[in-house]
Amino acid sequence: MPAMQTFLDIPYAVTPQRTLALDLRIPPGVTKPPLVVYIPVGGMRLCNKSGAPTWLLDHGFAMAAIQVRVSPEVLAPLPVHDCKSAIRWLRAHANQYGYDPDNIGVWGHSAGGLLSSLLATSSDAPQLEGDGPHQNVSSRVQAACDECGAPHTFTYFVQPEIQARFAHVTENLTLYLGSPVQERRELATLVSPATYISAKCPPIFQIHGEADNIVPIEDSIAFHHALLAAGVDSTIRTLPNIGHGWDAALTRDDILSFFSRTLRKG
Repeated sequence: MPAMQTFLDIPYAVTPQRTLALDLRIPPGVTKPPLVVYIPVGGMRLCNKSGAPTWLLDHGFAMAAIQVRVSPEVLAPLPVHDCKSAIRWLRAHANQYGYDPDNIGVWGHSAGGLLSSLLATSSDAPQLEGDGPHQNVSSRVQAACDECGAPHTFTYFVQPEIQARFAHVTENLTLYLGSPVQERRELATLVSPATYISAKCPPIFQIHGEADNIVPIEDSIAFHHALLAAGVDSTIRTLPNIGHGWDAALTRDDILSFFSRTLRKG
């Protein structure tokens, strides 16, 4: 039986701040597996690809984990540019490493989930591509798993009562945008996943704890209904008595089922 192939710290983009890298793992014995890209961003402040999950390898998926610039190193929309640059790089190098360039999914928790949904809804929106390499390659993804990635509509946070209820997110958004949401409405709209909802969006699967007091579950539910209204393949699982984090075993089967359904063709 061949061994899993592991490629660590592959540079995918050179930015003014630093060179960004990704980790890539290819499962053994699978011809052109689909690829799931994990976005390990928390609060738009932290990014640690070394802690990304890899268990989908056991089920025949290739997996990547990417570095993204975060606050206060850069402001929006540069972290989005990084994510799209990584997808373009991964699609451009699919034949070299042996995975399927036509079946790429994204997955993340919290801010990583938000970025996953944004990649799904915005497809090849030119205003979010940035100036990274492989501009002639699509950054479109074929599926997204978003774990409690609210807010999907940043302007939801112009409401004083929402700012008070979710003070931590309010602070993170202010840092990410460079000023409070109410002072950066245009930029807030630019980087909101809900802005780009259309029937062209790929399948999106959300998971959110009903007792989450960090980010608002009502925003995730509203995002789900807006996706459905546009004809998107949207699913949401809400977790009773669960907060912003949970034992990964609780949702593993759902995530595997989702990516198997959406990325394995034929």
